[in-house]
Parts: sequence; C-alpha cells; structure tokens
Amino acid sequence: MTGIAMQDKNCEIQVSLAAYSKLLCHVMQYPYTAVNGVLLAPDSLTSEDEVLEVVDCVPLFHYSLSLAPMFIVALTQIEEYAASKDLQICGYYHANEYDTDKDVGAVATRIADKIAENCDVSCLLLVENEKLSRISTEVPIKAFLPTKANERIDWKSCGKPSVQFGDKGLSIGPEIVNKQLYRSIIDMDCHYDDVSLHWDNRAIDEVVKLFVESLT
Repeated sequence: MTGIAMQDKNCEIQVSLAAYSKLLCHVMQYPYTAVNGVLLAPDSLTSEDEVLEVVDCVPLFHYSLSLAPMFIVALTQIEEYAASKDLQICGYYHANEYDTDKDVGAVATRIADKIAENCDVSCLLLVENEKLSRISTEVPIKAFLPTKANERIDWKSCGKPSVQFGDKGLSIGPEIVNKQLYRSIIDMDCHYDDVSLHWDNRAIDEVVKLFVESLT
C-alpha cells in the first residue's frame, strides 16, 4: 500500500476535464441521493510522483452505495477496463445525499479504504454539494490522501484538486448545465438495469473533446 506515503509529500491532485465532467454529471443527474464513483490514473503513476493525475472516472451507484457484492463485481469490471486502457484505479469520489452533510461518512471511508488497500496510489474526493451553484468559479470538491496510523487508514485533507486548464476549464461546469449533459450519464446502476448502456460514457468524452478544442 505504497500510496499511503503520498500524504507525507507535497502531492498535488489534478483532475482532467473528462473525469471532472463525468463526476459533475453524476451528481447533477441524481441531486436527491448520494452517488459515488471510481477514479482512474495512468498506469505509470506511482507513489513517488508529486502529482496524482486523475484522467478519467467511472460512475458507480445512485441506489445503494454500500460495500455490497455488486461493488466487488463493478470493481473487477473497472480493473479490467482500466488495464485495457493502460490505466489504474487511483481513488474514489463520493457525494453525500444532503447539502448539510459535509463529512466523509462511514460508507465513503470503508469504500475508500478498500480501494487504498489494493492500489499503489489513492485519493478520496468529496463533493461539496452546497457549492455546486458556484461551479463557474470554484471547484466544489475537497480532496483527501491516505495515511496509515496504528494499522488503520486515516484520510487527511489536502485542500482542493486542480482542474485541467485552470479557470478556463471551470467553464465546463456551466456548459454541462446549459446543455443538460448530465442527462446522458451512465453509472453502474444504469448498466445493470440495461446492459446495453455502458458506463464508459463515451458520449460525454466526445463533448469534452470538442470543448477542449475550443480552448486551444
């Protein structure tokens, strides 16, 4: 579990626009319930790197977020998908059900711990629901890195992650709202209800690609 050492370094977390967009879409599509997902990084990333680069994410659930058998099945599918794309699982994101709930709860901690135990590098991103109305100017996410204490994992706050293209990249948030891109998000719950729907969310990738081209 070498990723735990990253808390002791000046480690920065950078999130690609693809990953950031899918995370926001997942939260916006299900505003009245908790949602979660898995973060992906290049498979070349190690605990010695000073930047944890999140390049993609896979939305997990909006029905039940516990460590149920379906979570294990989903994690296996994601690991196989990541390997085929030269990626690795690098963390977990979580949005609580209520705007007033600003804590990393027991469910989020258990799942993040499970991922950290099996990954060289790991982080936890907690969505700040009350700040979603300010997505044009602020990243509504708190970041945490794992550290080991007395044979258990503690998640220590490390500020906010940065988003690809900085302030320009933040304008993807209002774009998601205006185009209602969040309606196209597919998570694992959707996939298990209808296996013809795929959780790689390529449609969102295409929209983000066009958006990036407009910035460069």
